[in-house]
Amino acid sequence: MEPTDIIWRLLERVDLCSQTFEESYQQLDPKQHHDLLRAIEECERLAHTQKNILNRMRRRYP
Repeated sequence: MEPTDIIWRLLERVDLCSQTFEESYQQLDPKQHHDLLRAIEECERLAHTQKNILNRMRRRYP
């Protein structure tokens, strides 16, 4: 497996996580689940950071 294949697979997984976070976020009540919503937002930020790192690596391994 080539580095570009691995990067692509990882980006795909991170995107899937981001979609799950978005779907979960929409199903929660902001008043009842405030702490869980904040945790999901933090995970979304981490996923965004992961995407940025992988995109940098994608430019390094064209």
